[in-house]
Amino acid sequence: MKILYINGMGPVKKASLSGIFVSQRILALKKLGVQIVPVNARLVYSYVLQLLRRLKRISDNGKLLSQQLNIDYYVITVKVNLYDILKARISPTAYKKVLKRDLYSRLKMVDADVIHLHWCWPVGLILPELAAKQGIPYVLTFHGSDINIQLQNPTVKPVMLDIMENAASVEFVSQALLDRAIVSGYSGENAIVIYNGIDTDTFYRKPDQDRDKDRHKCVGFVGNLLPVKGADRLPEIFSRIMVSYKDELDFIVVGQGDLAEKLKEQMESLPVTFTGQLSPKQLSDIYNRMDVLVVPSRNEGYSCVIKEAQACGVIPVGCDVGGIGEAVGLYGSVVPVVQEDELCGQLAGRVVDYLEGKFTINLEEMAFEAEKCSWTARQKESLRNYEQILLNSLSKN
Repeated sequence: MKILYINGMGPVKKASLSGIFVSQRILALKKLGVQIVPVNARLVYSYVLQLLRRLKRISDNGKLLSQQLNIDYYVITVKVNLYDILKARISPTAYKKVLKRDLYSRLKMVDADVIHLHWCWPVGLILPELAAKQGIPYVLTFHGSDINIQLQNPTVKPVMLDIMENAASVEFVSQALLDRAIVSGYSGENAIVIYNGIDTDTFYRKPDQDRDKDRHKCVGFVGNLLPVKGADRLPEIFSRIMVSYKDELDFIVVGQGDLAEKLKEQMESLPVTFTGQLSPKQLSDIYNRMDVLVVPSRNEGYSCVIKEAQACGVIPVGCDVGGIGEAVGLYGSVVPVVQEDELCGQLAGRVVDYLEGKFTINLEEMAFEAEKCSWTARQKESLRNYEQILLNSLSKN
């Protein structure tokens, strides 16, 4: 079986770990004997557009990278100018012309059994035509913002729904994300839920004798420092924890994003360490210093960091949005989304409950259950899905 595998959120110069969960899927599928043609493809902006974005203080993550986790990607950039952007605001299918020019012509040369795209918009515009030209099925995977943001755009919505309905299969990383798509007009008839996995060779709980017994209790955050991840809530949450928890305490913030400098200023008086972006091995070491992970997201398809943290013995406390509850399962807590002040207070209060032992979880049992969620185990589900799609395709012919 040969899959043309398109990562529409792949690594870029200033975010080398971007879309790493797609690369993890590729590695797992290769272990299962699937031949993969990996493509890192996305829009890039003309010089004029880059200047305009800088004036608006919108960061540019730089050029696309050709390698991640020892996977060699074919890099295909689709250059758009100001005129393309303006046209697309009126008619979103305007992107199709530049996609066909820069992407379609190169992808149609690839001989494959299935096309699989992560991040539907706007690369997905060419998939129905490309798949029909090749005489093969296509699969989509949705991760969160593509449903929570793109599909909610009234001009994009009808076009995107058409792409989804005509796919052989549409994967969602949580049931909550699928439910949101259905509420937004998607039929769900070709849907399947396949959760994200974790690298169980990297993320695991260190033996007790290897853990620092004299360290302070530690509360952490892992993710992009953006409002959608609730990073702007961290100063309030951490401050409330400091007020309520009387023993010595450390905080760790892992990640990068537009809010980084502001957060450092707001939390200057707190014992917070900002690590920036870390490698998976470095992140595993950090998890093993934490006691509780805060996940204050406003939207979330499925949070890989929750399972990574659980595998390392860290208790997650998150907002009850998207797939967070599904990721937490029986090991951790989700709090209902209420008014902002009350929400921060509830998150902080639950963290303190765990730190003080008012709520307890069997950490060994939690880590054992999380370690069942390897990428290989998850991608066995994707492989079965591919096999069923190809069987259905043969029966139609």
